[in-house]
Order: sequence, then C-alpha cells, then structure tokens
Amino acid sequence: MIQFTHVKYGILIAMIAILFGGSMGLSFGCCEDDIKGFLKTQADSVFQEKYGGIQEKKDKVVHKSWIYMKRAHLHSQTMGVIAISFSLLVAGLNFHPKIQLGVSVLSGIGSLGYGVFWLLAASLAPAMGGTHAAKEAVGLVAQVSGASFFVAGVTLFVVLAYKMFVKRQTESPENL
Repeated sequence: MIQFTHVKYGILIAMIAILFGGSMGLSFGCCEDDIKGFLKTQADSVFQEKYGGIQEKKDKVVHKSWIYMKRAHLHSQTMGVIAISFSLLVAGLNFHPKIQLGVSVLSGIGSLGYGVFWLLAASLAPAMGGTHAAKEAVGLVAQVSGASFFVAGVTLFVVLAYKMFVKRQTESPENL
C-alpha cells in the first residue's frame, strides 16, 4: 500500500498545476476571442512606443503571445501528470522519506512554475514590445521551476537505477 505522508504536498502542487492548465484550456474554449483581444489591447497601448507604428511587428508579438498561452496550458497539465507519476513511484517503491519529499515537491513546483512562467511571458509580451523582453523579465521563474523539475527527474532516475541495478547485485540470492 502506498503511503502518501511524504508525497502529499508535491501531489497537491501538481494537482494545482493540472487544474491551472485545465482551467486555461476551458477558458480558451469559452473566451478565446476575449483573451486574444486582451493581448491585442495591451499591444495597442504601446503601439507607437514599442512597435514604432509597424503593424506587422505588433501582430507577430500578439500571435506569439497566444502561442505562449497554449504552452502554459500544455506544460502545466503534462508536467503535473508527470510530477504525480514521480511522486507515486517514489512512494510506491518506498524510497527514503527525504527523497520522496524532495522528488515530489520539486516536481510539483516545477510543473506549476513552468506553466506560470509561460502565462506571465504571454501576458507581458504585448505591452513590452516583444516576447524576448517578457521571457527575460520572468526568466527566474522558468529557471527555478525548470531546475526543480529536472533535479526531481534526475534524482528519481539515479535512485531508481541504484535500486534496480546496484543494490540488487549486492544482495545475496536468497534475499531477493
């Protein structure tokens, strides 16, 4: 039986990421025109200042911002599911409690943070005059969340490989 004691917070954060991504997807279904209108309005407010009055530049940033919105939706949901899988795997295989907690929380934070990064970049880009500036402005969110998720994945891989290949070889056959 899986004990959720050490993975419950990570699973909770991952569930929030999945619900965040899901709510974005639902909002696309009901309010896509409003969301695109918001992005366009943000760009219109700085049209001369940031885009030099060039419509193509503004349209390109607004279009790319919409793509970033979709990335936020997809990354949150996908990484959230992976984070829950990581959590259940470390709990089910009875990893050390600190490893369970670490993998679970780090992957949960990564799944939520990375989706939030794309949402922030999408929301900021039109008013900043470009997606590069927006990504730079919130880059720390991407770095922390991406690194958290990566560290969780590498930790899971290393400990799992150790348990499957190294530890089994050091045990005597009658203990297997």
